[in-house]
Amino acid sequence: MVGLHESDVKYGGFVVAAIGFLGTRYTVLESIDASSTLSEFLIGQAAFLVLGLGLTVFGIGLVVSSYDETFVNTVAAWSVLGTLSMVIVLVLTLTGTEDATKLTEFTRSALVANVLIGGSVGGVLTGVRAAMNKRHRRELSKQADRLTVLNRILRHEVLNKVNVIRGYADLDVAEQTTGSSNLQVIQRNADRINTSISELRAIVGPASEGSVSTRVYPRLRSAINDVRTSYPDASISLDADAPAETRVVADAHLDTAFRHLLENAVVHADIDDPHVSVRVSSHDNHVTIDITDEGPGIPENVAAVVEERDLPEYDDPTTGFGLTLVRLLVVDKYGGNVDVETTEDGSVVTVSLAHSTENVVDDSSGYGIPPWVLGITTVAAIVSGVAMGAVTELLTDSFAIIGALYGVMNVGVGWVTHLFHSVVFGILFAAAVCNSDPWSVTHRPAVMAGLGVVYGLFLWFFAAGFVMPLWLQWVGIDATVPTLSVPSLVAHAVWGAVFGSLFGLGVKKRR
Repeated sequence: MVGLHESDVKYGGFVVAAIGFLGTRYTVLESIDASSTLSEFLIGQAAFLVLGLGLTVFGIGLVVSSYDETFVNTVAAWSVLGTLSMVIVLVLTLTGTEDATKLTEFTRSALVANVLIGGSVGGVLTGVRAAMNKRHRRELSKQADRLTVLNRILRHEVLNKVNVIRGYADLDVAEQTTGSSNLQVIQRNADRINTSISELRAIVGPASEGSVSTRVYPRLRSAINDVRTSYPDASISLDADAPAETRVVADAHLDTAFRHLLENAVVHADIDDPHVSVRVSSHDNHVTIDITDEGPGIPENVAAVVEERDLPEYDDPTTGFGLTLVRLLVVDKYGGNVDVETTEDGSVVTVSLAHSTENVVDDSSGYGIPPWVLGITTVAAIVSGVAMGAVTELLTDSFAIIGALYGVMNVGVGWVTHLFHSVVFGILFAAAVCNSDPWSVTHRPAVMAGLGVVYGLFLWFFAAGFVMPLWLQWVGIDATVPTLSVPSLVAHAVWGAVFGSLFGLGVKKRR
């Protein structure tokens, strides 16, 4: 699966989660009557508690999701705006109220809680819509870039070569004294047309559905061999620091990007026998390919082609045409990065691509947990939470104590907060699996069920055994540390088995 770089954590999601949790804890839960029956709770108080905690879960999901940082930050900004707008409305409503008792009663009322949570949720929904519109505009911009490059390829690479071929084909055979040379020119230009068509498929065609994973070295060696054939005087060395089977999030057209970078390094060198060095390095979650040349350095306006969004105004294929293809492939299609650094001895172009396994799960919006995996995780966590709750009720009948963690000892609150915990722990499990899946266990439901049980037992020992009793003591309820009961162990084992099985089956079916 796609791993999470440290830089791929979307901190805007924490803002959404904090708004949801704090708003729920200090407004919604403060307004709930602990003595209400389960039916009274479900009819009058459960909806906004679910909304508030659901907003918290949504924020946590954004943190580890594959949505890009711009998307998440847009949602977070609108969430803050929606919450602040409701705070302003409430402050204006309270203006002129001098009775402290009435003021306290009003601030702890269900109306205030519902208004604040409603504003936060409304802001998030508006933010999601705005972020989707922004992403749609960005996709349209990418399509415009592809069409621009398509037009340039057709004019510079295809039509010009067709004119050359037509000119040589129209020569009078009787006047040809070097026919073999003419045929070689025709063949060479026909090959170039074929290459150009392949490049069109690479940049215009969508990424493969399902999984996109390729080995770095075969693609890199193919590009090196092509450039060596075209430029026999050039020397290209490969320094392989990464394992031979290193795979990245990319497709079979990755060698096109490498070839253009190598050609750019060779063609723009100031010497007759240029040397280009290539170094492949493997890091925790990504692979870098450094291409170093001995030329005069890449001009700023040309380097900007791969580092910025806008295509250059000029239409000269000798100054950035190949680099435009590199950006469209590496940055826009594979979600990687390209950095250009000019040194005293030349320039260094660094391509960074995400690590992957053979069964990589790809999402076009970025690195992290794809939304569909988060959806499977949520459903599996809710079902397993219900199963665990049923076992807990059967063995202990102590669900109200979970609500006491949030200041309301009520069975209904206990159930809602229990399911909230279940989804949060489920997301943490999914994040751990997506971050490192060396044995490709995500498509093996039986193995996932076993991992789920192990994870459930860990939660029993750590969360239920130590965190929960310490939390209860903090809110003023006597509890023994650690609290490690057999019924709790059974309930957590059931949760892990059900969650792991459903998660594994869901991921396998989706693939």
